[in-house]
Amino acid sequence: MLQVNNLKAAYGKIEALHGVSFSVNQGEIVTLIGSNGAGKSTTLKALMRLQPPESPTVTGGNIFFHGSSMLKTEPHNVVGKLRMTLVPEGRQVFGNLSVVENLTLAAWTNKGDAKKDLDYVFGLFPRLADRMKQRGDTLSGGEQQMLAVGRAIMSKCTLLLLDEPSMGLSPLLMYEMFRTLKELNKQGLTIILVEQNARMALRLAHRGYVLDTGEIVAQGTGEDLLESPDIKTAYLGGH
Repeated sequence: MLQVNNLKAAYGKIEALHGVSFSVNQGEIVTLIGSNGAGKSTTLKALMRLQPPESPTVTGGNIFFHGSSMLKTEPHNVVGKLRMTLVPEGRQVFGNLSVVENLTLAAWTNKGDAKKDLDYVFGLFPRLADRMKQRGDTLSGGEQQMLAVGRAIMSKCTLLLLDEPSMGLSPLLMYEMFRTLKELNKQGLTIILVEQNARMALRLAHRGYVLDTGEIVAQGTGEDLLESPDIKTAYLGGH
C-alpha cells in the first residue's frame, strides 16, 4: 500500500530525515517509535505533503502509494483522492465549531452517505453523540482526541496516520482509544501509529520501526521488538 524509499527531508538547511525506508501493507497497523526528536512526526508530515515552514521539505527519496509516486501530490489531494488522513499531535480541532460541525466539515471529501458515517462515528464514540452541539474547545482532552479521530474517519480514509493519540489522556481513556484503533483495523482500516508509549504501540501493531536521529535503526514484528533486549533497554524502561 505504502512504500517509503530512502526519504530525506529538511527544515531549511537542517536535515531531519537521513534516508528513511519502510513499508505498510494494506490492513496492517505499523508503528514508528523512538525518542523525542527522532523524526517520527517529521515522517508523518512528509507523507502528508504538508508545506513549510510547519513541515519539512522532501529533499530526496520517494514515497509510493499503491505503486505511484506521490511526491507531486498536493496536500488536499492526499486526503481527497489518495484517502490518507493525519490526526495530528495536539488534536487541532476547530474550537469555535460544534462537535457535529467539526465532523461534517471533514466530510467534504466524502461522496457517500455522510449521515451514515456520522452515526458510525457516534457509535464508536458515544461521548461525542452526547456532546454533539458543544463547541470543540469545551471538550476534555480525551473527548477532543475522539473528535480528531472521528473527523479523520469522516474523510473516508483508507490509511490513517496518528501522531501521539494517547498524549494527555488518562490511562482509562488511553486504553479505550487503543481498543477503538484495534476495532477500526479489524474493520479494514490501515494505520500508521506514532506513539511515545512504545509498549502499548508495539502490543497493538503488526510491525514496527525504530527511528533514531532521522534513521531507521531497527524493525520487526511488534512482538519481536517487544522482546528485544536492546529495545527494552532503550525504549521500554529496561524490563
